[in-house]
Amino acid sequence: MKFTITKGLMVAALFFTSAASAQVMEAKFGHIDTQALLEAMPERSNIQSEIEGAAAQYEQEIVRMQGELEAKVAEYQQKAESWPTAIRTQKEQDITQDQQGLEQFYATVQQELGMLEQSLLEPMIERARTAIEEVGAEEGFTYIFDTSMGSTVYNGGEDVLALVKVKLGL
Repeated sequence: MKFTITKGLMVAALFFTSAASAQVMEAKFGHIDTQALLEAMPERSNIQSEIEGAAAQYEQEIVRMQGELEAKVAEYQQKAESWPTAIRTQKEQDITQDQQGLEQFYATVQQELGMLEQSLLEPMIERARTAIEEVGAEEGFTYIFDTSMGSTVYNGGEDVLALVKVKLGL
C-alpha cells in the first residue's frame, strides 16, 4: 500500500510539473516602444500646438517683465551715483523685488505648462494603454514590455507596435 501511495504521488508530481512547464512554454512575450506609438498618434500634434500656444502667451509676458526690469537696472546704473542713499536703496529693493517676481512667475509658468501637458496627454495615454491591453488580450500575450523605458533586458518576443497602431486606426 505504501508503494502505491508513493507511486501515485510521483505520478501526480510529474503531472503538475509538466503542466507548469507547459504553462511556462505557452507564455507569449511582446514589446512595444510606447514613445513611438504616442508620437504616431494624430492628437499628439494638436496637443503640441496647444502647449506651444500657451507657452507663447507666457513668453510674451516674461519678455515684457524682463524689459521692465532691464529698464530699471539701466536707470539705476546711470543715476545711482547721483541719488541720495534713500532713493538708491529703494531702487535696489525694487529691482530685487522685480527679479524675484520674475523668477517666481517663471516657476509658476513652468508648473502650469507641465500641468496643461499632463491634462492634455492623459486621455491619449489612456487610449494607447487600452489599445495595448486589448491587443495583449486578443493576441494572447502574457507580458508586453515597454522598450522606450530602457528597462528591458531581453528584447525577445513580438513587437506589437504595428498591432496596436491597427487597433488605434493609425
